[in-house]
Amino acid sequence: MLSVKERQERLKYLGFYKGKINGKEDAATKKAYLDLQKTYFFNKKDMDGKYGNDTEKLLYTAYNVKKYTKNFDIKKDHLYCGCKGKYCTGFPDFVRASLLKNLQSIRDKFGATSVTSMLRCKKWNSIVGGVINSKHTKGLAVDFYNSGTGALAKRKTEVNYWLTLPSATYSYCNGYYKNKSGSGKKTAPNMGKSIHGDIS
Repeated sequence: MLSVKERQERLKYLGFYKGKINGKEDAATKKAYLDLQKTYFFNKKDMDGKYGNDTEKLLYTAYNVKKYTKNFDIKKDHLYCGCKGKYCTGFPDFVRASLLKNLQSIRDKFGATSVTSMLRCKKWNSIVGGVINSKHTKGLAVDFYNSGTGALAKRKTEVNYWLTLPSATYSYCNGYYKNKSGSGKKTAPNMGKSIHGDIS
């Protein structure tokens, strides 16, 4: 778990903490915890101003989104669990920096890109038909689409591009997949025009 000083540094970077970086869990630091929780958590019961595992995952995610993307936003881009607090806080794990960097690379190269699924708690993952131990439950996968992904040929281009990005292990869409060892056809009608990308 992050030290109090590390929490203060990240909270200040995000604009929630106004005090000195002193490593002391004082009133200003606890207020920053609460303000962070109120901004992103869905349930009032989780907004307690205390720093535990759930708040750590949230802080890591918020910090990574701001630091490693240019124009993604947790709320606007739905970078939280799709259950929206029904089965978890909305942040069952934290989104890895390398996943966000790759997602930003997609947006930079192919234009405005929307996220259809990123984080999932195990319950939500089961409801939407995700595989057991899906990387979505570990902050290691994202499903996305943009103006070019309506056509299979263009989806293939983006799937292939994903595999050129750092730490990428697998990507697929309805009609095509690619991993480090090869590529081929894949029937995934539930994906629509979206593309799945994951990392190690």
